[in-house]
Amino acid sequence: MKINRYQPIQNYTTNYQAAKRGETPSKTRNTSDKVEISPTAKRLQGTDKLERARQEKVERLKQQIENGTYQVSSKSIAEKMYGFWNNK
Repeated sequence: MKINRYQPIQNYTTNYQAAKRGETPSKTRNTSDKVEISPTAKRLQGTDKLERARQEKVERLKQQIENGTYQVSSKSIAEKMYGFWNNK
């Protein structure tokens, strides 16, 4: 096996020479990747169930606010604030 360290790699020199002349090599192409999740896969993940539950909760809260019946416990707020500031 004979190894000649001065032998250039053909593709490299061809692309380099084309770039020097301002040409674009013919092998390059502009592609972009795209991922799509099918509705079946989304359903299997359970996202529909979560979205539906979240939407129901939002609608329920909107109704309570419009009716003036929405009440928040000050004790609940204090517990959440205490937990937030002490779990650093």
